[in-house]
Amino acid sequence: MSRLKDLSKDKETIMLRLIGSPDLCKALYYPDSDFLDKPDIEDGSDLFYENIYPTSKVPELSVEAKSYITMAFRGYGPINNRFTKGYIYLYVIIHNSLMRTDYGFLRSDYLLDEINKLMDGQRGIGIGKTNFYKMDEMYVNDSYAGFYTSFKLVE
Repeated sequence: MSRLKDLSKDKETIMLRLIGSPDLCKALYYPDSDFLDKPDIEDGSDLFYENIYPTSKVPELSVEAKSYITMAFRGYGPINNRFTKGYIYLYVIIHNSLMRTDYGFLRSDYLLDEINKLMDGQRGIGIGKTNFYKMDEMYVNDSYAGFYTSFKLVE
């Protein structure tokens, strides 16, 4: 039985998980290389449709340097006519000028690691735990670098 009716709820769950991490919010919001030393974002939901999108693409990439997380639900199909399997893809899109940080890691690597902590092995989407599936680089354009990480789920 397909549970595609839950897609919007599942996207909201992911968005709320993302803003539940104060440091992830800082990495998205602050363009500074010392973003972790900045104050927490008062209302993480302010990042919705500015830095976090429940779609696979940003409507228009900003000319100013920004960081984004977008998402897509892909590869859905039936299992035994009772369940649906699929994959959640979270895309990290970073302006090239924002990659370097003061902490010895790239902003993209930091965001990918934070996403993995929030998603891998967690319940609340589908009937089981979301499990890490794969991660890779993707081309965005000459100004922005892109990466994705994906998680397998069963509904």
